Amino acid sequence: MNNIQISNVFLWQKNGKLRNLEFLPNRVNVITGDSGKGKSSILFIIDYCLLATETKGISKTNIDSKVNWYGIKISVGGNELVIARPSESNQEVNGVYFSTVGLVPEVPVPNTQIDNLKSYLNTAFGIDSEMRVPYGGRTVKAGSRVSFRNFLAFCYQDQSTITAPDYLFIRPADERYQELIERCFRMAIGAENVKTAIVRARLADLERKKISQERKYEIVERSIQAFSEEIQQLYVDAKSMGLIKAEIGETSAQVTTLRRILAETDLASDPSDDIARIDKQIFALRARNRRLRDFLSNRESLEADLEKKEDALKPIEVFNKNYENILPSVTANAIISALQSELAGIKTSIKSKKSFPFLKEIEDLLEANESGIADLQAQRDNLSNNVSDRIDLQSYYRYLGKLEAKLDLYEHKEDLSVVRVPFDYDTAIKDLTKTINEDLNRSEVTRKRLNELINEKLIRLKLKGYPNFTAYFEERERLIHLHDSDLKTFEKMPDIGSASNYLYLHVAFFLALHQLALTLKVKWTPSFIILDQPSSPYYSDGKPNDDIRSLDAVLSELNNFVKEMDAFGGFQVILLEHIEESHWKKLELERFHLVDKELRGEYGLVLD
Repeated sequence: MNNIQISNVFLWQKNGKLRNLEFLPNRVNVITGDSGKGKSSILFIIDYCLLATETKGISKTNIDSKVNWYGIKISVGGNELVIARPSESNQEVNGVYFSTVGLVPEVPVPNTQIDNLKSYLNTAFGIDSEMRVPYGGRTVKAGSRVSFRNFLAFCYQDQSTITAPDYLFIRPADERYQELIERCFRMAIGAENVKTAIVRARLADLERKKISQERKYEIVERSIQAFSEEIQQLYVDAKSMGLIKAEIGETSAQVTTLRRILAETDLASDPSDDIARIDKQIFALRARNRRLRDFLSNRESLEADLEKKEDALKPIEVFNKNYENILPSVTANAIISALQSELAGIKTSIKSKKSFPFLKEIEDLLEANESGIADLQAQRDNLSNNVSDRIDLQSYYRYLGKLEAKLDLYEHKEDLSVVRVPFDYDTAIKDLTKTINEDLNRSEVTRKRLNELINEKLIRLKLKGYPNFTAYFEERERLIHLHDSDLKTFEKMPDIGSASNYLYLHVAFFLALHQLALTLKVKWTPSFIILDQPSSPYYSDGKPNDDIRSLDAVLSELNNFVKEMDAFGGFQVILLEHIEESHWKKLELERFHLVDKELRGEYGLVLD
């Protein structure tokens, strides 16, 4: 298994000094001092260097404004890794320095991307690439990849959390953070191993796919149930449009007929275009006939014009009688001859009851035009009847489109039987469920063992007012409740009361959790915990109160726990405190180690 502990915390200060806090493995490393010296920021500096998205929790006035870079050295399975990230005031929050050989630079320079480092740390922490969140929630998407950061939540207890009455984990208001804790809890305590975690993720994925597929089938089946009714209506519509003449029969026969309509339909030009062309021809012939009739109606005026021309040509007879005396020339003779001939023709026309030879031709043309108009009108009537049958071209095409879609749906129904064959979700789900059920005993025993370990620690961390009660962890609520030996009285965690009691419950739970992870060799759960000021219930105005001895039970429990975990690879506690070094020395807590020196007076986390 991986033994993941903190070796150093670094602060590259803006005044050029490098602040280096050294932590010992398998010890209770105590950073103690007065209020306002930066102790609580250490938890968040470590989390920030382990790729938290923000510097929240680090004092911007007293720490961040005086620091260029933060860094940590962590031991992962015996390998030393150095990670450094710029302070918020440095305005280079996307940069990161990383060394796989424990090299601490004089001044950090970004040399990798956060995503690349996260991928490396996932592997270093033993996170399998196939491990996925088994089920989703309001903020966590099912199938999301499990990250090493999901297990850091089991390593932090800040000052406000460590005595909280209604939650056990930090960041209670962060819904996504809490959902990820719930999803990864069983993996953290070893109730699920790599195989089970992967199988559970695959099972969840298959169940989602099966639900999606069944929903798809359900929608298609509902559509197909309505298909037989719709096909009859489409058949009726086709008949009303003159596309078919057969009577309605069985649905299958109707489908065959309608498919033939689609295959044989000639998408001709719009009949209304032909009607417009014929109307134009009819209009032209009628206009021509109107002009011809107007001409014929002016027959009297033509006769009057002829009489006027006869009178005008009468002097020709005088010229003709006195030709030799008036115009003795060849040209004059030709002119007089022509005029005489025209005058003779006019007289003949007048004598023939004023008839004109070309008028008969005009009347014949009128008759031919009327016959053409009649033929065109017949063609138009025929086209109009067809358009009426089909309503209009737009409706006709819309009908064909609807018909094609419905027939495609019918064909899709036939394809569904093929779609269902390639992958049998039910069998695959059954096989994976069997694998998980076989591991249920392991999971149940592990959770039972967790409660046993919590109560073992509460024997030494005695809850005030509950001498004969047993604690049990409610996984879904992520709280510890109590019940008496007869199971008659149950006490919810928020109702237990006393900051000292809540401190005991928190400490007992997290030590039990890590003991379980160590004994079951859970490689992705880090082997350290950071406790921020567990002495808070026993101090008032910076001075210890009468109940300070209750704190000693916690300190002794931490010391003994670290010694006991040596047999399982070792464990580290980082304690951020107010108490003086002399306090634990009087208790002869040999595993306690003072980091640097006490932060008191002018001496703080940042060295001015």
